[in-house]
Amino acid sequence: MGKDNLITWLMENKWLIVFLISIPSLLILTIYFFSPLLDGIVLGIVFAYVVRPLKKWIERFRFFGRVTSSAIATLVIMIPIGVILTLGVIEGLNQILWLVTHQSDIEMAIASILKQFGVPGDVQVKLGGFLPAIFHYLQSFAIKFTTFESTVRILLFLLNLLISGFICFYLLADGDRFFMSLLAMLPEKNRETVNRFFIQADEILSGLWVGNFLVAMLIAFASIPFFVLFHIPFIALLAGLMFLAALIPIFAEWMIILPVSLYLIYTRDLHTGLIFLGITSVGLYVLPELVLRPYFLSYTSQVHPVLLMLAFIGGGITGGIAGFFLAPMAVALLTAIYRMYHGEYS
Repeated sequence: MGKDNLITWLMENKWLIVFLISIPSLLILTIYFFSPLLDGIVLGIVFAYVVRPLKKWIERFRFFGRVTSSAIATLVIMIPIGVILTLGVIEGLNQILWLVTHQSDIEMAIASILKQFGVPGDVQVKLGGFLPAIFHYLQSFAIKFTTFESTVRILLFLLNLLISGFICFYLLADGDRFFMSLLAMLPEKNRETVNRFFIQADEILSGLWVGNFLVAMLIAFASIPFFVLFHIPFIALLAGLMFLAALIPIFAEWMIILPVSLYLIYTRDLHTGLIFLGITSVGLYVLPELVLRPYFLSYTSQVHPVLLMLAFIGGGITGGIAGFFLAPMAVALLTAIYRMYHGEYS
């Protein structure tokens, strides 16, 4: 392409270029200015994709309008998640307080476990010397929840949860109209191209997050037989927490599996805890995370499983909870651009 042709092409497609530049620029500005609330914004977008099929199904009934169906769909996902999170936080704090107040009992249990392994007495003494430091850390961790800083963090967490509900509702209720108004701002000759891009990106993101939600539900239901088999209390709460953990791929299931394994070691015996840890590591982590999730999400979103796995891991390490969801979104948008310009859209 000659210089004159390039200038002509740039002038003819200047609004399309502005649009393609403005999207990542707006995303960067959003991340910068709304970083304290980014988790809520991103989760709201994800929740909207998850319950959008339910909202469309509810709209089929004539007495449910756009706003009502959006509100019902939002409540369907927000109420269970809010209840599970609240109960999980309360139970977690109770367990931390129990650990702090039962130091001697726990030390005796650990000494018994070391004897079962046949650990020499001098080694037991050395290992026992580390226990006071561990309990001191737990005590300081529990005390942190009474500080002003921790109170602010808890309030920020609750605010993010509330914001995710509002974002979910307004995207369901007004997302289509917002898109049409955005499209109307562009010159008519560029609207078809941008519309194709949004359709392609929307299909990929919908498949990605609905698929991720279904995998998390499958892991949660699959965890129930394990909890029943080992006679673990609070089965419904633990299954709910497994669902929330499974929404964040690769890492979060260990936050449930390891504490339950330690609980079994303490209340039953070492072998029971290790058996639970082994079979749940395979059944609730290795198979779902390394086999089922990548290929299922690749099927629902038509994005290569390796790209998705790298996006989840890299995004989570870099950006925490928001990063877990933003990085796959970026991969989905890049995939949509690639398909659009290579004629792979329908």
